[in-house]
Amino acid sequence: MLSPLLLCLSLTLSAATPAEVPDLVVMTYNIHHGEGLDGVVDLERIAAVALDAGADVVCFQEVDKNLPRTKKRDMPVLLGEILKMECVFGANYYFDGGEYGNAIATKLPVLKSFNTALPNPNNKEPRGCLSVTVEWLGRPVDILCTHLGLTGIERLAQSETIADLPDENPCILAGDMNERIDAPGMKLLLEKMQVSLDQEEEPIMGSIPTESPKSRIDLIFASKDLEITSSRVIQDDRTKVASDHLPCVATFKFKEDSDGGKEEKE
Repeated sequence: MLSPLLLCLSLTLSAATPAEVPDLVVMTYNIHHGEGLDGVVDLERIAAVALDAGADVVCFQEVDKNLPRTKKRDMPVLLGEILKMECVFGANYYFDGGEYGNAIATKLPVLKSFNTALPNPNNKEPRGCLSVTVEWLGRPVDILCTHLGLTGIERLAQSETIADLPDENPCILAGDMNERIDAPGMKLLLEKMQVSLDQEEEPIMGSIPTESPKSRIDLIFASKDLEITSSRVIQDDRTKVASDHLPCVATFKFKEDSDGGKEEKE
């Protein structure tokens, strides 16, 4: 028989066992090659926003690598060093001897990564979707980061390609979609995924322009085997000038059935 002290300790430990598992925190941030509205290229400022938000994964768009306009900085490497995260880069556009594209920084183990070139029907700026599979709570989760084109024809074709990417794992798609949630390309994605904003909210919090945001084009989607637990746009004195977009954050957890197993995919 347990002594009263051991019994009390046992009950205390038992009560602590089902403690809440922290949610997965994902940020999307178009960083305008690190250049703020004050004309200063400041990656420390960008990284501080992500760190203060407690992000486990950060999906960056408009990232320079070895480009003269940003003094040939290797921004994926620098962001990884400042954040103390692994940072995977997907180059989509090559010019002036450097590269330009998307990056995903994460504190989670990276299992694999690849970059998918997206359709370019109007022969505009090349676009891509960077896919990084991370391990979270012992399970693989696919993180997709993209920056869609400037015309509706581009975005619809690009959204179709993204929707057709392999989806064996739970998936989070984040990026600068360059269109609102009610546009054709986003409606196509919504057939397969859920979006981390309240579409009944009036008005939906915008992500551009930073000083007085009116349009929400920076979006985070998730497959339906994940639960979206929160969503917000970060607007403060720092983010108003750090880039020409505001960062958006969403938090997630796995959907579980009553027996603690993973729900069947819809």
